[in-house]
Amino acid sequence: MSGRTGSGEKEFNAASSWLSTAPSAASLPNEIKLELYGLFKYINTLAGPTGSRPSIFSPAPRAKYDAWAAQYTKYSSKGDEGKQLAQQRYIEIALRIGWSGNIPNEEEEDVDLENLDDEPIQNKGKGREDNPIGGVKVSVMSGEIDEDDHDHSDTHPLHLAVSDNEVQKAELLLNQDKTLVHLRDEFGYTPLHLAADRGHIEMTNLLLRYGADRDAEDEDSQTPLQLAEISGRDEIVELLRPV
Repeated sequence: MSGRTGSGEKEFNAASSWLSTAPSAASLPNEIKLELYGLFKYINTLAGPTGSRPSIFSPAPRAKYDAWAAQYTKYSSKGDEGKQLAQQRYIEIALRIGWSGNIPNEEEEDVDLENLDDEPIQNKGKGREDNPIGGVKVSVMSGEIDEDDHDHSDTHPLHLAVSDNEVQKAELLLNQDKTLVHLRDEFGYTPLHLAADRGHIEMTNLLLRYGADRDAEDEDSQTPLQLAEISGRDEIVELLRPV
């Protein structure tokens, strides 16, 4: 990065434009693509994501939300220097995967950086059909996961019942086998995690009556209470908060 650290907006804009058409960017690991997305959002807003964290049943928006929040947390604490450091990191990644560092002349066509964020760009040339991070398509972020068509064949009926807030069905299953209240799905979520994240109050009460573990942690070390807090489920938070 020597010789480039003070180049600022023009170099960042040029790197974003290059990423929109670079074949090498498409093969980046998703974690790097998500980092680029979070950097891009923070640099252009100097803020973190707004609203509640998306549900665990919306993996694409949730991944994007977390990536943006992570970069905001990392760089906002550095004050005025934060934006410059974030730009440097973004540029560093572009250089590492093949960007030459070339900055187009100002009279050349301006790049619509706002549209480089989330929305498809129309009639802007090939390679920009999906542009969440300056042009790199990210499977978990770009809609390649069709949440409505997710294959539930390996999902236990109790998890499906909790997710769909089918209280009577869930109670019937728990009556047949009370140990199911602790059963984890493929993502490490217990039924109580699912109910808390979805905001299902009656279902949460049912699971608690059957002995659901309030302190169970998922694969991200999150408890049902923490998921409810993140998702803005205030009534669930009150139910799960220690007495």
